Order: sequence, then C-alpha cells, then structure tokens
Amino acid sequence: MRKWQRVAVVAALAAVGLGAAGAANAATAAPAHRTPAAAAPPDGAGLTGNERVVEAFLQDVINEHNGDHAITYLNPGMQWSGGTVGTVTGSANVAGLFASVVAAFPDAHLTIEDIFAQGDQVAVRVVVSGTQEGAILGIPASGRFVQWDGVDVYRLSDGKISNIWAGDDWTAILYDTGTFKAPWIP
Repeated sequence: MRKWQRVAVVAALAAVGLGAAGAANAATAAPAHRTPAAAAPPDGAGLTGNERVVEAFLQDVINEHNGDHAITYLNPGMQWSGGTVGTVTGSANVAGLFASVVAAFPDAHLTIEDIFAQGDQVAVRVVVSGTQEGAILGIPASGRFVQWDGVDVYRLSDGKISNIWAGDDWTAILYDTGTFKAPWIP
C-alpha cells in the first residue's frame, strides 16, 4: 500500500473513531479490517449489518446503474457532504445526486478496496471508473474514461444511511475529464 493510501485509511479510521492507535491495530484486529478479496465472500457474509447496507447501496446504485434505487437506502433527512463540492440535504436530493452520477457515467464501476465499521459508522475506500457520457456538476460530457479514488464515511440509523461524508479525488476527476491539469501532474 502506498504511503498516501495509508494516510487516507488512517484519516478514514480517525473519522469513524478508531484514531491512530486503532489504525495501527486495524491490520491485526479481526474483524475490524476487511478487503473484499481476502475476508468477505462475494455474498457479503462476514460483513456487519451496516457494512452490508453500504455495500448493497454501492452495488445496486453504482455498479448495477440503478440511480433511481438510491432513495430506498436513505433516511428522509439525510445529508451528503462533499467538501468543496458542497452539502446536499434530504433523501430525494441526495438520491438525485447519485442518479446524476449514474446518468453521467452509464458504465460506472465501483470497487470496494477496504471497508471498516465501528458502531453506526462505516468507512469505505473505493475506486470508481467509467466513461463520462453526460454532464456532472457543471463539467460537460467529455466522452473520456475517468477514474478516481474515494474514502467515504457513512453513518447509518435504523438500517438506512443518514450521512455520507464523501472524500473523492476531484483532481483526478478534473484531470481525466480534461477540465483541469494540476501543476504537479506530469
């Protein structure tokens, strides 16, 4: 695992309350750390209930391209926070955001690299890819293949998602869509 990936995982663990000490023990403490290939069978057995909800949400909405299903996983007053992208409140609005992602990337594919849970929170490290066929957040369709990493934290209540804090690599998205090239990219 690259240094920046370890930093992202530690940040995600800190966000779900494990802190630096928990991060140091995460690799050895079962079942606090899982990777899809190593510990979690394809049917989701071995995951906690909250991890299963998040995994089902990502599989159904993103990988199976069912943007219209997003609302069934969300609590009515839920909030999606995307840092500089802003905050979206209400299940219908957040479902609309996910539907717009699926519409913009009709061949979207999300791979869960790591999934962690503690209490009512789930941290997920993902890689998302797809061809940008539609506009997304003001970026016109480029027809280009786009791939980015994300570390997202979900809070669940009553078996549904109440909050999502999305940490997506917008520099990669902007670069791959041809919108912006950061000076450090060769």
